[in-house]
Amino acid sequence: KYASETEPLTLSIRTKAATMILLESHISGHRRLWCIQEKNATGGDLLEALMEREGQISDVVLQSQGRILSPSSPVPEGSTVVATLQLLGGKGGFGSMLRAIGAQIEKTTNREACRDLSGRRLRDINEEKRLKDFISKKAEREREMQERKRQKFEKLKETPKHIFQNDSYYQQRELREKNLYDSLDKAFENMNDSGPSGIKRQCPDSREKTAFKAKRGRFM
Repeated sequence: KYASETEPLTLSIRTKAATMILLESHISGHRRLWCIQEKNATGGDLLEALMEREGQISDVVLQSQGRILSPSSPVPEGSTVVATLQLLGGKGGFGSMLRAIGAQIEKTTNREACRDLSGRRLRDINEEKRLKDFISKKAEREREMQERKRQKFEKLKETPKHIFQNDSYYQQRELREKNLYDSLDKAFENMNDSGPSGIKRQCPDSREKTAFKAKRGRFM
C-alpha cells in the first residue's frame, strides 16, 4: 500500500567526504528515518538501499535539483535527493473546463461600485467631480448661448444680397415692352380713323311698348 499523497516518501542525501543519505519513509504507516554513508553513490545505489529497508517497492522516482535521476545517474556531492512515489495521472480536461467557465463569466470594466481607501464609492466620487465641472462651466455655457443668439439676430437684420445678372433676359424684356407700346399706338390710331357712328340703335323694349300702346288705343 502506497504512502498518502500528503506524506510522500522522502530520501535526502548530503555528501561531504562521503555521501550522507537521510531516508524518510511513510510506507509502513509511520515515519522512519535512516542515515546511510556511501561513496560515489548513484541512483541505483539509492534504490537498493531503499529496497533493503522497505522491502519490494515500485514506482519510486528520485529527483535532485529539479532533475529526475536514472539508476545510472551519479549523485553530486553535497546534493539533496528526494524519493517520491509515482502517482497515476488524471484524464485531463480540467484546464479546458476552467477556460469554458471563465468565458461564461461576464467581464466588466465598470468599477464604480468599488470603494476607495476612505470607504467612499467610486460612483459618488465621480459624480461629485462631474457636478463640480458642470458648475464651473456654467458661466461659459451662458456666454456661448448669448453669443449664438446675437449672431442669429444679426443674420436676421441683414438684407439678403442677391445679384441677378442675365443680359439676354434684359434684352428680351426691352423688346417685349417695345412691341407692347407699338401695338397700343396702332390700336389707338385705328380707333381715331374710324370715327363715331351716327346711327343710333333703338332699344327693342321701347318698340314693343309703342306697339302695345297703339293696340290699346285701337280697341278703345
